[in-house]
Amino acid sequence: MLATEILTMDHREALALVEEIQNVRNNASSHNETFEQLRAALELHMQEEEEIFYPALAQHEDFSDIMEENVPEHEMVRQMLVQMSELQPNDAVFQETLLEMKTALEAHMTSEEEDLFPDAIEALGEDVISELGNRIDQLKGESGMTRSATM
Repeated sequence: MLATEILTMDHREALALVEEIQNVRNNASSHNETFEQLRAALELHMQEEEEIFYPALAQHEDFSDIMEENVPEHEMVRQMLVQMSELQPNDAVFQETLLEMKTALEAHMTSEEEDLFPDAIEALGEDVISELGNRIDQLKGESGMTRSATM
């Protein structure tokens, strides 16, 4: 499977988990479980991009600044996850941060799916993107999270 397809599936799952959290704010145990799923899935997804996908792209001149552009977005999400982990789901700050995260994720996903992914396939070719997908699948396996068990 192409790395871009795996990363797109991760995106869809992340948004689904965010929406689930928005809908379970009054059920603490369900919220905590779903939030932990989101946190783990986002951490793995960011690792996939930072350790496999972005470095491969950065070797191509058209993507030489990919790490500098996208890793700060990941750091912002990590900070939001830490902040939210210390709050209750019915807390106004939690809900505001969750909405801010959802907006940031949607912008990041749109940028990648509409621009970066098609450009990456064109520049590197499907064979290379497929090999990156194999490496991402391997990372998911090593983390104990298969495609169906992640985002």
